[in-house]
Amino acid sequence: MKILFISDFGLNHSPGGAQQSNDLVIKKGIELGHEIKLHNFDSSPMDFYEHYDLVISSNLEAISKNSPQKLDFILSSDNHVRYEHDSCSYLDNQLRKKLFQHSKINFFLSSFHVDYFKKFYGNYFDNIEIVYDPIDTSIFYKSEDEKEHDVVYCGSLHPLKGLQNLFDFSKRNKDRKISIFGWGEPQIVKSITDFCLEYKNVEFFGEKSQKEIADILRKCKTIFHSPVVNEPFCRMVGEGLICGCENVVGRTDKIGSYMEFEKVGYEKFKEECQNASSIFWEKINKL
Repeated sequence: MKILFISDFGLNHSPGGAQQSNDLVIKKGIELGHEIKLHNFDSSPMDFYEHYDLVISSNLEAISKNSPQKLDFILSSDNHVRYEHDSCSYLDNQLRKKLFQHSKINFFLSSFHVDYFKKFYGNYFDNIEIVYDPIDTSIFYKSEDEKEHDVVYCGSLHPLKGLQNLFDFSKRNKDRKISIFGWGEPQIVKSITDFCLEYKNVEFFGEKSQKEIADILRKCKTIFHSPVVNEPFCRMVGEGLICGCENVVGRTDKIGSYMEFEKVGYEKFKEECQNASSIFWEKINKL
């Protein structure tokens, strides 16, 4: 199939979880013989002058604000699939309902993801498939490495990710050594750097590659994550659990991957993450 995959950002813009997942799914689709064009907020508008057998929409916040005609293109396509990574709160109720009802498959990342969509927006979500975030288990796996890190946070540094909660945890637990690996806006990085100067139990290491993060997670005792908003899956927590991290502390009632792990256990969770990209395309091939 010739496919247009529409999402705000790619890995060239941000190393975030949605971008990692989209990249793995697209690579698997190309491996399976599909012709896939990724369209981001800054891609050429000429992409929309071609015919596609399938349109896949993912995160659309920047696109919907700056190029609403691209949403019209999605809603006018004959064959549309929704790959939801977030909470889609940037769309108004009418447009969100139209987007999901127009989709032939609505992919969600966890049961928690589906449940809170129905709770907040209404019980109109049909054609649902739950497929975990894909995780490369050739990189993320358990080992017998010594646990060198006490408490770890990895990923995007943002207030909605619970940055203030991380600071508060660090203040309350001065006997714990907290290691922060991630990226954010310059002012946020500065606030973390300043915090580390005052609280010596916290150290900031900046952004790391996927392979470096996997090595860190294999060697950590505890992951801290206390998001302000719901996390449909949370790649950091999922990767840490697969790497054998002993504990997750914070707001685990807001983290889809943690709840799925608790429900299905280590082996099933790892298998579903490992095969997520293949499962995604198996569902699409049944259209």
